[in-house]
Amino acid sequence: MEEGTQEILQSIARFQKEVERTFREFWDKFSKYTLSLGTFEPLIDIEDRNEELVIYVDLPGFSKNEIKIKVTEDSVEVKAEKSAERKTVEKERKYITRQRFYEGFYKRIVLPVKVRPEQARARLENGVLEIRIPKSEAAREVEVNVE
Repeated sequence: MEEGTQEILQSIARFQKEVERTFREFWDKFSKYTLSLGTFEPLIDIEDRNEELVIYVDLPGFSKNEIKIKVTEDSVEVKAEKSAERKTVEKERKYITRQRFYEGFYKRIVLPVKVRPEQARARLENGVLEIRIPKSEAAREVEVNVE
């Protein structure tokens, strides 16, 4: 009886792992889209350059005036929303196919280290937003020798 119970529990554990893997794959692919709101979560890269973090955010089709960035010591929020004029122009168009529909972008990034938000800089070039943020002194790594 004990052997049969163990086999059942192992089967349940395998099933649970498979369900978790399936959901993880699903959310990895589709959580970036909030279709009902016309909002897209942009793709990002974060680069550690010793003294600073550099964050790259794909924001195709937006001007710098349509982008808002908020930086705290441990996070960055990037919002981009098309202006009312652009929304009006797009509504007047007669699309045959429309797959690139979005009104805005939103991304909140939790940073791996503390930074100095007051010294953050950003620039937009070719649809890629680059944010540079110096690390906080407290965030720097120091090697300690064992005595």
